Order: sequence, then structure tokens, then C-alpha cells
Amino acid sequence: MVIQSCLTIVFDGSFYKAILECYDDNSYSVASVTLGSSEPKTSLILKLINQDYQRFHFHYELDRTRIVTKHINPKRAQRLANKAIKAHGISTKAQSTLQKQFEEKKKLRKAQHSTEKRLAQELRYQKRVAKHRKKHRGY
Repeated sequence: MVIQSCLTIVFDGSFYKAILECYDDNSYSVASVTLGSSEPKTSLILKLINQDYQRFHFHYELDRTRIVTKHINPKRAQRLANKAIKAHGISTKAQSTLQKQFEEKKKLRKAQHSTEKRLAQELRYQKRVAKHRKKHRGY
């Protein structure tokens, strides 16, 4: 089993974000963490990966495409990384997966809010009925 991960640091206009993409044999997962408004240093990135890995909330998706990897010379890998940094930020697959995760969280929040609102309304009704009954006991 081969697990391949890719960490991308992106500036989205106001904050720096760390986007971690992971591929294994049959699935693809992506997670995003906001790093702050100042440019992250290498020590912060290393700490994030080595110690704060639990901050990443991964969104999983079955991957139909196979990625064939072969050994790349380290200097070539560094040149390719620098070229990728200059070219563009996040892959569209990561964007779409993060968007799905955002939509799911949004639906969950709406459902929780509506149930809380309904319960609060029911509680207010019960209090009003109890007060009405207390006033009209028939003494």
C-alpha cells in the first residue's frame, strides 16, 4: 500500500491556508487548516505536520483514478515544486472536495439550528400553557 501526501500553502487574499491532499490505494482525502494572516515559517509548518496533525479534518472520497509514481531525482523534485509554486495554488480536485465538505457542514449546521429553534419554541409554548393553567385553577 502506497500513501502519497501533498501539502500546499495558499494565500487566499486575507489568510494563509494549509491544504493537505492524501492519496492511498483506492481513496482520496483532503483537509484544510487556516494558518493566519502572516506568512508561515518553516518551523510552523513542521510543527503543524509533526505535532498538530489532529487539527486536520479529512474529507474522504473514493478515487477512481490511479496515480503511477516512480522515483524522481531530488533536485528535479525541487525544481518541479518551485515550478508548481509559481504556476498555481490548489488543484481543482482539492477545491471541489473542500467545497463538498463545506456544503455538508452547512447542511448539518442548518439542521441543528432548526431543531434547536423548534425545541426552544416548544419550551416557550409549554411555559405559556403552564402559566395559563396556574392562573385559572378555579379557586
